[in-house]
Amino acid sequence: MSYIKSFTSQDIIVTPFTVHKVFSYSGTPPSANTEGVFVINGDNETYPLSEGGEGTGSAVLVYNTIKQLYYSNYLEDGENGKVSNLGTASFNPDGTVTGPAYTPNYINNIQSIDELRYFPTQSGTNLLSVLSIPSKLFGVYVKPGSYSDDTMTDDGQGNLLSGSTKVGNIIYEAGLVIFTESGSGAINSFNNPQWESSTTLYETQYKCTIRANEFNYSLNPSLLTTYGSGSILASGSATYKDFVTGSDFSPFVTTIGLYNDNQELLAVAKLAQPLLTSQTTDTTILINLDR
Repeated sequence: MSYIKSFTSQDIIVTPFTVHKVFSYSGTPPSANTEGVFVINGDNETYPLSEGGEGTGSAVLVYNTIKQLYYSNYLEDGENGKVSNLGTASFNPDGTVTGPAYTPNYINNIQSIDELRYFPTQSGTNLLSVLSIPSKLFGVYVKPGSYSDDTMTDDGQGNLLSGSTKVGNIIYEAGLVIFTESGSGAINSFNNPQWESSTTLYETQYKCTIRANEFNYSLNPSLLTTYGSGSILASGSATYKDFVTGSDFSPFVTTIGLYNDNQELLAVAKLAQPLLTSQTTDTTILINLDR
């Protein structure tokens, strides 16, 4: 007889699954570096900066950071927005090496084969606009195809569309919506943006198997002929009702406790209704725990 049984590795299955939640911003996000959603522009200017924009809020720093992280493989393809051809060097007899100096071997978080990335390389201000979503509002990544605002949508492949025209990109794992069709005009305002976050949860399934010869005893005091205040505690013994002592008796399962190695109770699972154990076949109860 035992009231505790250990799990084996085959009794525990951990399954990941992704959940989504809709987030939105009402109106126009601020053009400032705040803890929430904000919009900032990118300028391609030389030093010294005409705007005096130094530090993390610098429009020049935004431009160069976006260029390096997400567009450096695409700079020689111009308007097409495809990855540039690999530069192949030529080793000449005189020992010199000639050939294209540009090699698209950067890590640019490529997201799909249908993603196109055009980046403005001319000098000027307001060449691109960036909507920044904090990680607490997009989880592990923005769900592909979930972004939209008053004028633009996300096609699920990393492209930002205005109608059928590609106007930028969305970097799902960074929470960045990048508008690259500003030219030297006004910053895109990203009015009323909406998106879905993605977070991975883990469901742990515990398989509790009761063999036909296990857990055939019950500690429920209702099985005693007399129970209540002072009966079993005072005497240290008790008399069971007749049907309990017979060979046909099988207890019902109503609650299962999960314990650690120190036999400390960690979780309690309640069955929807009492389950009669079997004396001829095994009884299996599955407990699912999300974390």
